[in-house]
Amino acid sequence: MRSFLEDLKSKTFTQGEPLEPEALIIAQKVLHNMGMDFIPQSYTDFLKHYNGIKYDGSYLFGATVDNDLDIIDKNEQMDKPENTILLGYNDFDLLCYDYRQKQYQIIERGNFKVLDTYSEDERDYALSNIMAF
Repeated sequence: MRSFLEDLKSKTFTQGEPLEPEALIIAQKVLHNMGMDFIPQSYTDFLKHYNGIKYDGSYLFGATVDNDLDIIDKNEQMDKPENTILLGYNDFDLLCYDYRQKQYQIIERGNFKVLDTYSEDERDYALSNIMAF
């Protein structure tokens, strides 16, 4: 499989402003203060390239002031399973990181049924899944 970053090059999408290290630190602290763990390193590595993206009704969040893409706002506003950080969504599913199991999860929005799981090494598969690439 090509990397998710390579796949993005052929798509037309909207992205958040470039990642500011201070914004990521603040996001990490706020999420931690909300009772969550920190954003996984594999996802922060992605944010260094694309600090949140919108594509055809799918979203990946970042440390940004764009309300549609802000990871803090979405974790405050949207329902999600316990012990997870919400990283993105589409019309049907959520992309969460389960920090207890250390894995990405594709979760059905209505009933929180886990549909797929991915290790941190499989980040690109999880991102491609939620973006329907």
